[in-house]
Amino acid sequence: MSVHLAASVAIIQSHRILLIQREDFRVWGLPGGDVDSGESLAQAAMREAHEETGLTVALTRLVGMYSLVGNAHATIAAVFAARPAGGVLSPNPREISDIGWFSSEALPADLMWWHRQRIDDAFAGVTGAVWRQEGGWPFPPGFTRRDLYAARDASGLPRAQAFHQLFPAPGPQAEILETPGK
Repeated sequence: MSVHLAASVAIIQSHRILLIQREDFRVWGLPGGDVDSGESLAQAAMREAHEETGLTVALTRLVGMYSLVGNAHATIAAVFAARPAGGVLSPNPREISDIGWFSSEALPADLMWWHRQRIDDAFAGVTGAVWRQEGGWPFPPGFTRRDLYAARDASGLPRAQAFHQLFPAPGPQAEILETPGK
C-alpha cells in the first residue's frame, strides 16, 4: 500500500472559512496538498495555502490528523487552522477554478465529503483530534492520476458529478478514534 502525507489549511477570518474549488473536478475543499521531500507538515500547509490562494498564513493550531484508507492507497493529512497574514487573494488558475469565503451554515454543496468533518472541527475549535474515515482511494494498485482523469472524462458527466460518482461518501462508518481537547 502506498501512503502519502498531506497538509491542509482551514483559513478562518470573521467566522468564515476560505475554500478553493479544484479545477480538475470542480469540487470545493480546503487549500492543501502533498508534503514535499524535506518539508514539514506545517511548511507544506503554508506553501500550499500560498500556492493555491496567494495568501501567506499564520498557523494558529493543529486541528487534527485525518486518514483516508483504501485498498492500495492511504493519505494521512494534517489539518491546521490559520489566519491570513499577508498576500493578495489570487487563486492559481492551473489548479483552482474558484475561491470564496463561507460561513459554517453556508458551505458549498459540491464539497469533498472528507473535508466536511475537517471544516466542522476547525470551526468548532477542535485541536489535536484524530479522525479515521473508511474509504478513500477506491481504485486498484497502480491506478494513476492520469487514469483518474481519463475515468472522469469517460464518464460524460459534469466534473463535480463525476467526482461524486468516482469518490462516493462511505456513510456512517467513519469514527473518531481520539479527541484530546477543544
